[in-house]
Amino acid sequence: MQQFRFFLTTKLVFGNGVFSQLGKESSKLGKKAMVVTGSASMRKTGVLDKAVKDLNANGVSTVVFDKIGSNPRAETIDSAAQIVRQEKIDLIIGIGGGSTMDASKAIAVAGSGTAPIWDYYENKVQPRDPVPSILLVPTVAATGSEANPFAVVTNWATHDKKGMGSRFMQPKVSLIDPQLTLTLPARPTAQGGVDIFCHIVEEYINTSDPSAVTDGICETVMRVAVEYLPRLLAKLDDLEARFEMSWASTIACSQFHQLGGGLETGVRTLHEIEHAVSGLYDIAHGDGLAAIMPAWMRLTLPARKERFAKLGKNVFGKTDAIKAVEEWLSKVNMKHSLREFGVDPKDFDRMADSAMRVGYGLDKHAVKLDAKVIAQLYKDSY
Repeated sequence: MQQFRFFLTTKLVFGNGVFSQLGKESSKLGKKAMVVTGSASMRKTGVLDKAVKDLNANGVSTVVFDKIGSNPRAETIDSAAQIVRQEKIDLIIGIGGGSTMDASKAIAVAGSGTAPIWDYYENKVQPRDPVPSILLVPTVAATGSEANPFAVVTNWATHDKKGMGSRFMQPKVSLIDPQLTLTLPARPTAQGGVDIFCHIVEEYINTSDPSAVTDGICETVMRVAVEYLPRLLAKLDDLEARFEMSWASTIACSQFHQLGGGLETGVRTLHEIEHAVSGLYDIAHGDGLAAIMPAWMRLTLPARKERFAKLGKNVFGKTDAIKAVEEWLSKVNMKHSLREFGVDPKDFDRMADSAMRVGYGLDKHAVKLDAKVIAQLYKDSY
């Protein structure tokens, strides 16, 4: 067993109705906030107006930036960062899904200096204090960005999609209110559920030094996704299911699921391979994961047969884990192929090269990965 550390500086406020604490919590972090969002539904449902009103009532002035897309782009981050500097913003509040939360983190970093955000992603520049504080409010159960120091951004000029981690990107406070996810349509709900499952299963399968405690946490979170997502899709206003999926989302991409060690050798290589697809075609991340996951599992199976056997038994109650995953994907209407999303086979090599160039941890995968192997994965997912 390896040594491990647990360090989480984010104050997590979780539960139905905690969104009402936005103004109170924000007033402890800053006086002038940029409220970052990208979904028209935030205005339609009244969430944005409620947020601004609550912030103003608690002495926090606001600037709204509502231009975040499904795969946040570096140029959009830079535009927001310029406003942060001009308006002397000291607090970034992200309200929305994973793209909005990741963008909020990147805006905070870019807004603290004068360099373009991609310079930070290429390690040409390092973030330094003072960086605006970050407060996040997820409205989708998916990325778990509210509890970690990572953010994924796309450079649309090169179509490279890349993650970055920094202590400056760790939110000071996150308000996780399952009630905010009640109006989410079926499609993004399902996409988010697949993302939750993948955050866990990739490290669970890849690890070469598992821990019984950590395996138990991971298997529980995966079972929640497997059991509650179909139930939720059958009844989108099922608040209990929304509650369970929201908590699973927070745990799945935070250090919580690593308690007990055992995942230090686990890496999320499926995520990195998918980033090259959505970075080029701008498709939903969850769709890309769902399309590639079965082929990724078949590639990895020979090196991790015991892990797949345990996944099948403890999460699905079946002997064939890959077949069980495919059946689950079909059940939640997420059994896809890259062909469905307009991916052109002529781009397989280009995407594979991008994955190898900017992807993290591909050299630690259970099976050796190179551009040729990844291109074949795209082909097998087509």
